[in-house]
Amino acid sequence: MTWWADLYDDLLADQLLERESGTVEPTLDFLLDRLDLRPGDSVYDQCCGIGSLTIPLAARGLRALGVDQAAGYIERARRDAENAGVTAEFAAADACDFVPPEPVDAVFNWWTSFGYGTDADNQRMLDRAFESLRPGGRFALDTMNLPGVLRGFQRDNVLHRETPRGRVLLLRETTIDLPSGRMLKDWTYFVDGRLETRHRSSVRLYLPDAVAAMLATAGFTDIDLLGDLTGAALTLDSPRLIALARRP
Repeated sequence: MTWWADLYDDLLADQLLERESGTVEPTLDFLLDRLDLRPGDSVYDQCCGIGSLTIPLAARGLRALGVDQAAGYIERARRDAENAGVTAEFAAADACDFVPPEPVDAVFNWWTSFGYGTDADNQRMLDRAFESLRPGGRFALDTMNLPGVLRGFQRDNVLHRETPRGRVLLLRETTIDLPSGRMLKDWTYFVDGRLETRHRSSVRLYLPDAVAAMLATAGFTDIDLLGDLTGAALTLDSPRLIALARRP
């Protein structure tokens, strides 16, 4: 079984991907504004998970397509969209390979879905985003800001959440492997106090200029790097790196 099939299970979805009502609104507003989207426009959500952004974007009148390689997440997204009375398209596929049948007005990759492969894989994901866009279409990438990660580094992080399966505690133990430039996380889940499962993830850490260079290699222009959803400038303390770019 591949690493992502182990990591991206229902426990992770319940703990991190199931968003509280109203918490996605600032992200939706940011994407609509910065990607210059209007009702009827088409948007592609790379690595959509359970559709936490795809579904509410469709509810706002966009023709939304979400893709994720975790087939179980795609099935859940389809059920949630149907239950919400929202029309959205979903496909189980690898974002490093997938390109929509027709060019779209905008693409976004959100909540650190970028960086889990090799450098070549990560470049392919950006290449596919570029190829998915119509000329003039816009792309948004949300990932970690390496300087901010290092300045505010915390080894351990504990999350609690009530879920249909019980009270879930997630312990994430993080290390930075400097020789490989990767962040390694051990994910340990307890359900009602009982050890449930353990997983490991590995994500590549890029300096902001390296992200911009990869976007340029894919063909993007007008590349802008921001520090948060308010549009603040990227700084050493910014926890996030939001890259905006355009296909000429």
